[in-house]
Amino acid sequence: MPLIIIFVVGIALGIAVKAVFFSDSVIEPVADKTLSEKTRKQLLDEADVTAEDIELVQGKQGAMTWKLLATSAKYNQEKKLVGVERPQLTAFFGDDRQEVYVKAERGEVDQTNDNLTLYDNVTGRFGDLALDAQHLDYVGAISKVYLKGGVTVRRPDMTLTAVAVEIDLLSREMVAAGGVEALLAPQGLENNPLK
Repeated sequence: MPLIIIFVVGIALGIAVKAVFFSDSVIEPVADKTLSEKTRKQLLDEADVTAEDIELVQGKQGAMTWKLLATSAKYNQEKKLVGVERPQLTAFFGDDRQEVYVKAERGEVDQTNDNLTLYDNVTGRFGDLALDAQHLDYVGAISKVYLKGGVTVRRPDMTLTAVAVEIDLLSREMVAAGGVEALLAPQGLENNPLK
């Protein structure tokens, strides 16, 4: 009998610990939990500054890490959030300063934290790698890109489709999740940008 009580108490404690410390909530890589999509739109509609045909530039240690061109922008000074229309992003990373080009219909920029969110018809290229998605998050602090929504990644040796893809810009590793399908063609393996 004491063994059964110990077992039941152990299960109860395990469930309590899991509920308190390991909730099932998914952490968005860039999103501030206080800013829902509606709230973000409201913040940008209440923008302090609006501009047409803008260029935003971000850098580290005297070198440009990315620049973004957009047809229009709205800036909320309180949240330091920039909403952009028709953004075109050119980014440089790695010791060899490889160039990445991405465009979308809309986006949001948090230059203070070196974060970008692009959404609606995201397309891009990196060397011979091409991508399509509905949503892209770039997190500068950890040098990662998160793609979501009908993601397709193409290069000469492979076509990959998935619900989500994570790309580590430093290690150049790509991780795909959700309905992953890949078509491999080994003849193009020599010059691929990701290992």
